[in-house]
Amino acid sequence: MERVIMRKAKPSDALWRGLYGIEREGVSWVVEVDYFDFAEKVRIFRDSVLAFEGRSPARFEVAPGVEIQATMALYGMKRIHLVDSATGRAEMLQPLPGTAEFARGRFGREHPVASAAIAVVAWCTLLVALVTQVPNAINSLVGLIDLLHIPVSVAKVPAFDLPGWVNTLLGVLGICAGLDRGLRMKHNALLDD
Repeated sequence: MERVIMRKAKPSDALWRGLYGIEREGVSWVVEVDYFDFAEKVRIFRDSVLAFEGRSPARFEVAPGVEIQATMALYGMKRIHLVDSATGRAEMLQPLPGTAEFARGRFGREHPVASAAIAVVAWCTLLVALVTQVPNAINSLVGLIDLLHIPVSVAKVPAFDLPGWVNTLLGVLGICAGLDRGLRMKHNALLDD
């Protein structure tokens, strides 16, 4: 098997590549993910050399009774932990310098009030987008069922009659809010999946 060495992060990698690391008993473990890889490949490097590769959700035993668990979300990670089954302890891997998650974390530490305000706006935006856009999505599916003449009787649900530009704006803001939550490594099954 060819020896694969982990490539250091470049500034352009922040747009698509996640690197999360942890040290345990003198060994450096790094998880690498490509957010635009539809196969959701997860790669684990031990001291910068590829040790494991699999698909999300992934579990890799890195020592007896110790595993790295990695599950990708739409953007970011749902779970990225080192789990010790003997102690029951789960420790989250930290984003490495050069990644967007690291930059967002640094911004949060250096500007906690602004970071908290962005987090609240992101959460509220996702909630408003969920409430206003889910009925539209359901009605689109009902319209598709009617268009395809599928013999199922489904009624449309009440929806907000918003101008097109408002729906577009909510969609764009929803993507930005989801991205911010992903960068802050926050995940909620209802809001972020």
